[in-house]
Parts: sequence; structure tokens; C-alpha cells
Amino acid sequence: MNSFEDKNNSDQNPVTSEFEAWVGILYSCISADNQITDSETASLSRVLHSKQKFIGIDMAPLYAKSFNLRMELGQLKYISACCELIKEEDKETVFALALEVLLADGTLEKEEKNLIEVLSNRLKIDADMTSKIIEVIFLKNKGNIKGNSEIVNT
Repeated sequence: MNSFEDKNNSDQNPVTSEFEAWVGILYSCISADNQITDSETASLSRVLHSKQKFIGIDMAPLYAKSFNLRMELGQLKYISACCELIKEEDKETVFALALEVLLADGTLEKEEKNLIEVLSNRLKIDADMTSKIIEVIFLKNKGNIKGNSEIVNT
């Protein structure tokens, strides 16, 4: 294999489908603080199962691949790879859903705040829309019970 082929292979996106990209972004959100609570897991499942595109999709392999790729690539590189496969018309929706799962435990840690900024930038959502989405999701989750569920370390 020559050096051109090596570069080509190393640049290939390990995320291979839109489904993997959605799950990867949302999974990365619930594991941003390196802890996954039951409420975050439930929120992720609820969010994905509420979307038409995920009807009939076996989620277990997608979760497993997300876990493995996040560990292998690191959070930021993995998020970037996922964002490349999100369709333009879905970017704001994915961002809003990411915020929804980030706030599932009722708290927003420093790592999660950083992830919001990275995600907004990688999805190329303009600052005004980012602010609107954040405001709406915060209002929607106002008064939620704070994270009191069992934690699973990632």
C-alpha cells in the first residue's frame, strides 16, 4: 500500500450511516461527563424511539458501535465524524435533541456545556439559532427533577 492509500484509509469516516451519526452524537452527549445516569439512558431511548426514521431500527448495535468509537477516537473526533453525516435539514433537530438528553438529569456540567459549543460549531448552526434552541430546551426542562438516578461509569 502506498502513502496515498494510507492517507485515504486514515481519512475515511468510521461512522458509516446517518443512524450511527444520530446515535453517536446523542450517546456522546449522555456520556460527556463520563457518567451515564438511568435518566439519561431513558431520555436517549425515548428521543430516538420518538423519531419516524428509527422505527424498526435495531438500536443495540448502534449503541455498541457508539461506545466503541467514542472510546477509540475520543469524544471530539467522534462528534466531528458523526456531524459529517447529519443531513442539513436535520442539523437543528439533532442539536435540540442533544440538548434534551444533556439536560435529562436536570444538570449541565462543564463538559456538557463545552460539548454544546462544539456540537453547534460542527453542525454549523448559526449563533442566533443556537441561542433560541438552548433557550427553548432550558424552558422545557425547567423544574425537572435533578439527577438522582443510578450512575454507570463510561
